[in-house]
Amino acid sequence: MRRRSGSGAEDFRIELTSLVDIIFLLILFLVLTTTFTVNQGMFKVNLPKAVTSVSKPTQSNKVLTILVTKNNAVYVNNTNVGLKGLANFIGTYVAQYGTPTAVYLKADQRAEYGTVINVMDVLRVKKVFNIDLIVKRLQ
Repeated sequence: MRRRSGSGAEDFRIELTSLVDIIFLLILFLVLTTTFTVNQGMFKVNLPKAVTSVSKPTQSNKVLTILVTKNNAVYVNNTNVGLKGLANFIGTYVAQYGTPTAVYLKADQRAEYGTVINVMDVLRVKKVFNIDLIVKRLQ
């Protein structure tokens, strides 16, 4: 706040520069500290329930999520590859990024057992052995 010496009127002035700087710093802090998760809820999968289920480990960048829907469609990381395209996808992935640290297999309880076994067989042929079957915890 300033005062003019001669007129007696007060001249109010709000400095916005420092306020804008602080707002940008807060936004930058929030963006850098926010963890973004991949939305796995695009497809409705009714997972089977089990008493002995354990918590899913934290995701890393070398984890694949394979989803088998009730119509036996096969998705890898939300991309429909089908059962026939799964071998090509896994082969390309292993050649490009190396063997995944884990594969999370989510299969609808109404999916055919044969489809789930075929997915696991394709993974084993491609030398991917760390397969986790994802289920709901029975309470």
